[in-house]
Amino acid sequence: MTVSVGDTLEDSVRRLVTVPGLLVLGAFLVFRLTNPVVYNTFFARAVEFALSEAGGYTLQDVRFELIERGYDFLLPLVDAIDQTGMDVSFPVAIALLAMLPFVAEFLHVVGVRALAANRPNTVPVDEITSGLAGAYVKSLVANFVAVVLIVLGTLFFLIPGIALTVLFFFVRHRIVLAGDGVFEALSQSYALVKENAVPMVVLGVVFWLTWFLTVFIAGMVPLGDLSGAFSRTASTVVIVFGVSLLTSAYLQATGGAGGQASAAPAGQSDGLGA
Repeated sequence: MTVSVGDTLEDSVRRLVTVPGLLVLGAFLVFRLTNPVVYNTFFARAVEFALSEAGGYTLQDVRFELIERGYDFLLPLVDAIDQTGMDVSFPVAIALLAMLPFVAEFLHVVGVRALAANRPNTVPVDEITSGLAGAYVKSLVANFVAVVLIVLGTLFFLIPGIALTVLFFFVRHRIVLAGDGVFEALSQSYALVKENAVPMVVLGVVFWLTWFLTVFIAGMVPLGDLSGAFSRTASTVVIVFGVSLLTSAYLQATGGAGGQASAAPAGQSDGLGA
């Protein structure tokens, strides 16, 4: 089936403003707005760990040293580090940071299923949870393989890296909606996007232009301390729009009428093989 750029854009916006779409957006917002807390916690605990390893120093020791040397103007920086983030150990801070990409992938998997179910007024719990664990693990592995191939393609030859980014647009969808294995999903995504190369490239350009414009405009809004949260909220809306955009395009490419056909997850095995 042929992907229509206009139909995809219209359908993706429609899916985004449904009850499942808004709930997916809410989940992404909570995740992305709390990310800075994890980053700040990691930074603060890393500084404390480095001081401790350098000679058993603490932030209090640094504070006294600055006062003694007359560098009082640096005290606010020390206080900021001391008061930043959560009161956890450095290993816990590392674990929290390491968890972020796994949580992000889980939200993408759930988001694809929720948006593909095409139930505007209800949450498709059955279609989201059916074989969710297996789909999640396979999606993690497949997207890791895809990222490695894309990075290698970009490092050695820029154009192949960009091409692979587009060709692997549907890897996650093949796994969480069609039940493909890891390598089958990579192959099927390649074939589907290749059949719709021009519209998929156009949709990719539309998404990235939307992203850059949104981030630029959000960064120009003078909101003081709220500027960061506003910018992150705006970019999150674009991210979820991207999930909806690719989901709509995938359903069109696989035969959904205008990208609006329901796509219940298949009941295949949870194994990693194709």
